[in-house]
Amino acid sequence: MRKLIAAIALTTTVAAAGTTAGTAAASAAPLPAPDATGRMSLRGWALLNEHGPGPNPGERLTARVDARTTDGRTRGHATVTHVFDNEGSVRVEISVDCLTADGSATVVTGSVDSATFTVPAGRPPLPPEPSTWHPEAALTFYPADANGERRVGWSIASTADPAVPPSVTKCAPTAPDLWTVQGGFALRR
Repeated sequence: MRKLIAAIALTTTVAAAGTTAGTAAASAAPLPAPDATGRMSLRGWALLNEHGPGPNPGERLTARVDARTTDGRTRGHATVTHVFDNEGSVRVEISVDCLTADGSATVVTGSVDSATFTVPAGRPPLPPEPSTWHPEAALTFYPADANGERRVGWSIASTADPAVPPSVTKCAPTAPDLWTVQGGFALRR
């Protein structure tokens, strides 16, 4: 159960992301300007680890993003899921409202649609988030570092209290706190 509580804390306070080697997503070189239509898209999936760049037996933390900007309007969906063997899971669904890229990072932010917690049979269910809880969440994808490690930032409000302001600012990057183990993301303009 401690791992599940840690998952809830992770889901409500930390960061995640990744890029595929050789793609334009979060490359160190400046990205080309958007075309005349203002189109840009980010799509991908990654297995992440909060403890380091290698696999993490007993846990599965993933991020999936499908976001696009056309004529200055961003739409899409992102999902962050953290599963613990024999302990349960946390799944956060996000409606994307911003996609930005500047060569140093690619940022996706959006409003949380839902946070779903599951627990093993025989354990009491966790209470759902209030229906008014829709804070801004962010995924930030960074280029590979000098060691070839790809990092991701993931952040969401740390409380379900709707009176507390969100901890994420729309379109703002978050610090890298997760490592990409597998998968990646492709940015297209």
